[in-house]
Amino acid sequence: MTKTTKQAFTDACASHRTIPYMEHYFSDTLTPIDVFRHFQEDAVYLLESKDEASPWSRYSFVGLHPSYRIVEQGGEFRLEKTDGTLILTASNLEACMQQATDYIDPSLPEVDLPFKGGAVGALSYDAVELFEPKLAPDSSPESRIHFVYCSTIMALDQTNKELTIIYYDEHTDKETEKRFEEAKATVGKLQKSLQNGNSGSAMYPPLEKNTAVDFSRVQSNYSKEDFMDAVEKIKEYIVAGDVFQTVLSQRFELPTTVSGFDLYRVLRMINPSPYLFYLRLGETEVVGSSPERLVQVLDGHVEIHPIAGTRKRGQTDSEDKALEEELLADEKERAEHFMLVDLARNDVGRIASYGTVETPVLLETVRFSHVMHIISKVTGRLSPFVSPVAALQSAFPAGTVSGAPKIRAMEILKELEPTRRGMYAGAVCYMGFDGNIDSCIAIRTMLVENQTAKVQAGAGIVADSDPASEYEETQNKAAALLRTVAAAEAMFTDEKGENIHA
Repeated sequence: MTKTTKQAFTDACASHRTIPYMEHYFSDTLTPIDVFRHFQEDAVYLLESKDEASPWSRYSFVGLHPSYRIVEQGGEFRLEKTDGTLILTASNLEACMQQATDYIDPSLPEVDLPFKGGAVGALSYDAVELFEPKLAPDSSPESRIHFVYCSTIMALDQTNKELTIIYYDEHTDKETEKRFEEAKATVGKLQKSLQNGNSGSAMYPPLEKNTAVDFSRVQSNYSKEDFMDAVEKIKEYIVAGDVFQTVLSQRFELPTTVSGFDLYRVLRMINPSPYLFYLRLGETEVVGSSPERLVQVLDGHVEIHPIAGTRKRGQTDSEDKALEEELLADEKERAEHFMLVDLARNDVGRIASYGTVETPVLLETVRFSHVMHIISKVTGRLSPFVSPVAALQSAFPAGTVSGAPKIRAMEILKELEPTRRGMYAGAVCYMGFDGNIDSCIAIRTMLVENQTAKVQAGAGIVADSDPASEYEETQNKAAALLRTVAAAEAMFTDEKGENIHA
């Protein structure tokens, strides 16, 4: 279907409150960056991928005109209009998501897209306190969950060079024919605005991917001595039998006048990854390039991708192959990876139908832009008694960013880390109206607030960890994102630090 017909729109009005109007357009010149920049006043998210195996590599999604949001505060979940008008409250995320869908009551467009509309947003790492009864709750004043529903979605098909615009109409007080004509006109105006106002010709200084990081400008929540002491304490817990591994993290903050979206533009070039995202959630911008899926639910099929084991990429294909062989032969890397596969199998087993949990991929090396990882896949068939949201909660947070056993590791982290993690090691995801979910772990992610970029990175502490090496690992991981800030400042600001946008 190239566009929504009047008959299809009318039929949907008879049984649903919110009706999508959709049109397809051919465009071989538009980029996702063009689309977002053009509608920057109204756009709140951009989802992309630089991974050929991912469905996102074909499609990019821009969300415009947020109509509702789900936020949590003090354990209460609220569905609000974006002006703050309260619609409903719920005691947990699963109930709030279901009630939100019931209230919005959308008909779904007849289009083959992995995301057709729904909630897009993030869960902070600390949201686990809302899901896991064994963890002591914390009455944090900060919202640990924030999702937005947009009335307009633009999907760019990179393969067929098509733009799909979906507009969800809620004007139930108007006659059906008038609703149809106004929805059609809304999409037409968006298309014409984009066609007539494409601003993709702006030019800037060339991108320097290896820009040095001035660490004198960077503040950390840990001194080196305190971090190393925390590593030693974790090793004591390991010897005592409390845990096998715990992922200790360090936060870095860097002042910058560059916008979160411009940081995203640079990050997607410096560090292309399977999950690329830019979110504007209230006053906070979330910028990320995560390599790791948390959990996917697609038509009742559940999938988790544990990642553990890393080597830098070689200069040639033969060097890459040698490094892959070295990585797969490393007993320490293999042991850590098998431990995380067991965690993933446990997470899937909690929500899958009996006998359906499988590991179709085990110990496979995958090459990314700068590094290679060992990756496995754990799958299962979602139990008919478990909702997709419950599946997300079961996997959250990932063992790769907490430790094993997961609950005890999180208790130790709460004791030792000096500040709450916030977005780091949480999740960025969509929850579609069709019940499908895809999510990634919020690593290689920065928050931009009040002209400050916040970056956090962790190291997996095991029995024979060297504290100084683990401290250096967190710095090295953070440096990739901090370089993004330095490169963006070189591109988008002048000598005085002022923006040079055309």
